[in-house]
Amino acid sequence: MSEQELTPKAKALSNYIGMIVGLATVFVLAIIFDIDSSKEYGWFLGFFHGGWAPANWIMSWFNDSILVKAPIHTNAYNVFWWIGLVIGAWQWIKLLLATIGLIGICKKNK
Repeated sequence: MSEQELTPKAKALSNYIGMIVGLATVFVLAIIFDIDSSKEYGWFLGFFHGGWAPANWIMSWFNDSILVKAPIHTNAYNVFWWIGLVIGAWQWIKLLLATIGLIGICKKNK
């Protein structure tokens, strides 16, 4: 079946499932690569810590030991953390908009 033959509902649902899997992966990565408050982090991990900062922020509501940003870091970490945060937050916004769109498509096709 080609992509043109898929209904709008099927396209929206497949995109939605892909985003859910991606965000679940972010939660798993945030758990595996937790932020150690005694280590200094550089630019590379700053990008990743920023990317899963929304997930860390949500998990920090339930566990006080989870950090959103490393307390000891370089200036490059700070810059790349913000870049990662913008990208990670954009993914959450896309998921929210996709959820609203999928609900609208499902209601319209009833």
